[in-house]
Amino acid sequence: MMAPLLEEEENYVRLALLLKGVSPRAVRSYFDREFPPTYLPSTLNTNYNTLQDLKLKRVLNQAQWNLLFPRNGVPDSITSDVTGELNSNIFDVIGVPDFITFDVIDVINYNSFDVIGVPVSTTFDVTLMICLIRNLTSVTQPINGFDRLPLPVETTPGPDLARIKWYRNILAHHDSNKMATGDFNTAWSNISDAVSRLGGQPMNQECQELKVKILDQSNQEIMLEIKQSQEKIKELGQTVDILGTEHSEVTENLRKLQVSHSTLQTEHSEVTGNLRKLQVSHSTLQTEHTEVTELLKDPIPWNIRGMLYSYRKGCRVI
Repeated sequence: MMAPLLEEEENYVRLALLLKGVSPRAVRSYFDREFPPTYLPSTLNTNYNTLQDLKLKRVLNQAQWNLLFPRNGVPDSITSDVTGELNSNIFDVIGVPDFITFDVIDVINYNSFDVIGVPVSTTFDVTLMICLIRNLTSVTQPINGFDRLPLPVETTPGPDLARIKWYRNILAHHDSNKMATGDFNTAWSNISDAVSRLGGQPMNQECQELKVKILDQSNQEIMLEIKQSQEKIKELGQTVDILGTEHSEVTENLRKLQVSHSTLQTEHSEVTGNLRKLQVSHSTLQTEHTEVTELLKDPIPWNIRGMLYSYRKGCRVI
């Protein structure tokens, strides 16, 4: 049986349950109001060009695209992926999580989960839903943008979505499984208020209960999974670093090859130019050689030869 959690460990677990278990449902509640489920497929089709542009810009990855536009209308699976670095999608949970997944782009492949039906928000994670809300609705952007913690006075849906996104990133990159009580209380207040505004009074009540409920054995097991997953994160991070170093080396070698190729091209051009000059010189020499050869065949010019012939006849020709 696991030993009781320390207060700072409980803080971390409670915040993880709030961010990964409750807040996604609050975001989905708002998402479904902006994109009514009945019209979601047609809405996505209407905005196909915009979404295609986001995909080309790598804002949307292939896994997310497969969820938005399932092949033949019925996706064989949904996949979990990240963009460029370790990101906020550490957990894929509904309600209280019973598993935690970590994904790194180009390091591990997609994790597949079977689903049936056309595109539905229940298959979308927080990152994808916020992306669609930002790009396909008229939601008000926070003063400092979606990638920073909004100001306390900003309490509209856009800033609340940004708050949840920001704290999810903080938790994802947190280098410890503990959280100081002061930091916990500040984060909890900001997140639970955002969840309440997005999801309504029932979710506000759920947040209050979660903050004080006794964490049972299943909740403590989450802590163990978090600890184990953090080790995997470190290993994957090291792998990313190694791949980054190898990529840099390959890039440098490619640059050197390009320089060498350029140098060889220049040298080739010079050799070609010299060869052309030699060919011209050779042609000139051949012509001169032909003329000299003809002269050697008869070194006495015809007019001189005629004069010599006349002298021999005893007759001088003028």
